[in-house]
Amino acid sequence: MKIATVQNNPVFGEKSSNITDLLKMMDSVKAELYILPEMSYSGYQVVSKEEAVKLADRVDSDNIMRFAEWSKSRDSAVILGFPEAAEDGKIYNSSIFITPEGERHVYRKSHLFYKEKLYYAPGNTGFFVNEWRGVKIGQAICFDWYFSESFRTLALLGADLIAHCTNIVMPYFQRAAFARAIENRVYIATSNRIGTESRESESFTYTGESVIVDPLGNYLVDAPSDKTGVFAAEIDTNLSRNKKLNDFNDVIADRREIFYKKQSF
Repeated sequence: MKIATVQNNPVFGEKSSNITDLLKMMDSVKAELYILPEMSYSGYQVVSKEEAVKLADRVDSDNIMRFAEWSKSRDSAVILGFPEAAEDGKIYNSSIFITPEGERHVYRKSHLFYKEKLYYAPGNTGFFVNEWRGVKIGQAICFDWYFSESFRTLALLGADLIAHCTNIVMPYFQRAAFARAIENRVYIATSNRIGTESRESESFTYTGESVIVDPLGNYLVDAPSDKTGVFAAEIDTNLSRNKKLNDFNDVIADRREIFYKKQSF
């Protein structure tokens, strides 16, 4: 399967024009699956609960429908981050997996970062995997990576690919992706934004460098830190489903869960 990471620089609050720009970028490179950043079309840095509510969209909103219509017309799937106005009345930092067949799978961020805790509810979906066209795909959002259990859980659920929507400001993950990929023998596709967002008294500079890393730790995509674009690579499930390091070691089967708990002394 050919997958693509999409790296953009959205203008805060300009949802319609940001979506137009994203769809135009996606039209420039043909792939079967496109992975977009966290808060891909809304901008990230909200400064109040009221602003988060105003910025949020329902999964059946006109903005989400634009991606669904594009997906159907191009026969390609899209995974994108967005602020979700949920039916339970809460606002979540979410990603949605949209297929051309009309399926929609929403993941809500498990590990909130910094002031997200002021504006968004902690995710309640847990981690899960969906199979689409022969590839088992798990979703994660930005700071989830910092907790190794997140990606390990997706690997144990059978993920071939972890679609990681991000707005990374810390300089670590792009290199840490190597470890997450090889320890789980999975593909990791991280889509990050670029640019600086300044709102009220704070500025965030996003690090770009979207990556696709294979189960052996090879960087199939390593995008620049300061340019928008679509960066694509082919993935092979034969590689992600082979968990053997050699004739004697298997990264999943060799786990000794009996020791993976706090010990009392």
